[in-house]
Amino acid sequence: MEKKIFMARVADQSERYEDMVDFLKDIIEDTSEDVSMDVKNLLSVGFKNLISSQRSAYKTVQAIEQNKKYAEYSSDCAEYKEKISKELETNCKKVIDIVEKNCLKKASDDEAKVFYLKM
Repeated sequence: MEKKIFMARVADQSERYEDMVDFLKDIIEDTSEDVSMDVKNLLSVGFKNLISSQRSAYKTVQAIEQNKKYAEYSSDCAEYKEKISKELETNCKKVIDIVEKNCLKKASDDEAKVFYLKM
C-alpha cells in the first residue's frame, strides 16, 4: 500500500492525474476498511485536477467554436468538443463509481461519508 501511495504522489507531481486516480483506486479496493485522510485527500486532489484540465479544454474549444472568425471550423470544433465531453463524462463516472462502490460502503463515520459525497 505504501508503494501505491508513493506512486500516487509521483503521478500528482508529474501531473498524470488519471494515473493518480488509478493508483488510489487500487488502494481503496485493496483495503477492507476506510482509508486514511491522506488517501482521501489525494483522491480528491487527483479527481479535481483530472476534471479541471478537461473542463478548461472544453471551455477553450467552445470559445473558439463560437468565434465568428473561425466559423468555417465550427463543425470540427464541435466534434472535438464532443470528444472532450465524452472523456470528461468517463472520468466523472469512474470516480463516482469508486466512491459509490468502495468509499461510501467502507466509510467509518458520517464525516467520512460527507467527505465522499462532496466530491
